[in-house]
Amino acid sequence: MKEEQPFNIDECKELGKLEMTKEVVVTLIGMGTLALFAFGFFFTSLYTLFTGNVGFNFTSGTILISVALFVGTMVLHELIHGAFMSKYGGNPSYGAGIAYFILPYFYATSKTVFPRNQYIVIAIAPLVVISLVAIGIMAAFPSIAHWMVIPFVLNGSGAVGDLWVTRSILRCPKHVTVEDRKNGVIIYGKETDKPMDMSTTGFGSGFCKVFMLCVVATGFLMIIASMALDILGVESFAIGPANSFFTIFEYQSIGEGFEFGFFPMTLIAISVIAGLVYAIINAGKSRNGAMAG
Repeated sequence: MKEEQPFNIDECKELGKLEMTKEVVVTLIGMGTLALFAFGFFFTSLYTLFTGNVGFNFTSGTILISVALFVGTMVLHELIHGAFMSKYGGNPSYGAGIAYFILPYFYATSKTVFPRNQYIVIAIAPLVVISLVAIGIMAAFPSIAHWMVIPFVLNGSGAVGDLWVTRSILRCPKHVTVEDRKNGVIIYGKETDKPMDMSTTGFGSGFCKVFMLCVVATGFLMIIASMALDILGVESFAIGPANSFFTIFEYQSIGEGFEFGFFPMTLIAISVIAGLVYAIINAGKSRNGAMAG
């Protein structure tokens, strides 16, 4: 297959732009809040797996360490962005701001225009690197695993903007280039490429739809599963540790009947994650279909 030749950015047109508009800021706050819950649930599950504990032990004397981890995680996140920008030939600069006085943020940016796949690596690198390091520390040093809650959860929640940009860029042909700016990105392509919609329209409705569907469907499936287990004569059954914080579903035969239950936070967490993924993938999709390559 013949390799496609690179093209001059001066001969390209702008296909889409993601900027910190009020709509985007409000949506990112919503995404971040939902991701905070989802990553919190994921971290708690890993923490229990590695340590066997359910709760965290923090004291008033650990406030300074918590603040240092909070700030350090945000700074490290941007430094990793910058490191990968440098790797691909960029000259990163750093800063901070407050979008519309409601969303504080740090940023790493470069005047370099990057090919699509390089920019995707730049965007998701902090999420991958910090998450893997946090999980590695939890597994290797269970006694200090609780200190990873801030880097792991905060980094995951703060990466929703990066995931949004990545999702948008992945809809583009491989030949597009991306210009990073401190308050967003601009995507350039060929004259034959179709413009794309990078708005956040439909995120809220998409999330609510899938969230409610998951809650109802999961509850219905649990009822059907309980009836089937009763017919089969099963005495007891559990998904997850029985009678614990992480019990997803638990069934118990009692005489001529049965009882079942589930931990609501687990159900909600699964529904939140499913709704968040669906909303990020589908919000703002162009009604004109995919872009031409």
